[in-house]
Amino acid sequence: MTKCPVVLLVVGEQNRSEALSEELTLDGYEIRWAGDSAEVRARCSPGDVDLIVIDSIPDQRASLGVLRALRAGQLAPNVSVGTRVLWISAADEVTDVLRAFEAGADDVIRSPFIYAELLARVRALLRRNLEEVPAVLRYGALEINAAAHQATFGSTPLALCRQEYALLAHLARDPARVFTKDELLRELWGYRSQGITRTVDSHACRLRRKLALAGAEGFVASVWGVGYRLAPDAHNELRVLSGGRSA
Repeated sequence: MTKCPVVLLVVGEQNRSEALSEELTLDGYEIRWAGDSAEVRARCSPGDVDLIVIDSIPDQRASLGVLRALRAGQLAPNVSVGTRVLWISAADEVTDVLRAFEAGADDVIRSPFIYAELLARVRALLRRNLEEVPAVLRYGALEINAAAHQATFGSTPLALCRQEYALLAHLARDPARVFTKDELLRELWGYRSQGITRTVDSHACRLRRKLALAGAEGFVASVWGVGYRLAPDAHNELRVLSGGRSA
């Protein structure tokens, strides 16, 4: 019998999200409830949460605290640091959306929303969990360990924020390819179009500086008017290792 995906709803008051819980249950999801980090640890067992939905609550600092604790590994082993998170934003402001992404959300939907759209986003995030990701990516002296969520260049560990790491790992999947800014915004930040935001540029700039300090000069190359690629030139090849064997 196929196991129902487990969705953890993080809310301030349970009755605020009862309708959402009922809808998700009807669509085949098992729902858990939590109000803060302590309840997440108490009500979850290692490996049994597939997706987290953080609902809009009056005290945004509390919900941001749960998200930041998750991404910092403070909720492990009960909940994996890489668990997908859908953030429900009550504020009609770009800053609220950006703050959620910076804290570690994988996708954001603004309230009020149409349930069919939220369900589509839930399904899309769960599909990402099923994608096969190599255990280790190696490109020259750069090594990206997906399981440990860590990156090193030579013997130097890279101190990356979550979105910098996500950008590095995404580029490393095909280092000679140029990824457009619109594509990166859509895949990593959940935006439908680039608009006027410089989110990709600012993250790429910081990532490039950190790589250069570790000795990776020229990595995260900018292709003017298009986007970014990992390789300093377009002729290098990526060696992907999974389970200690070359792909």
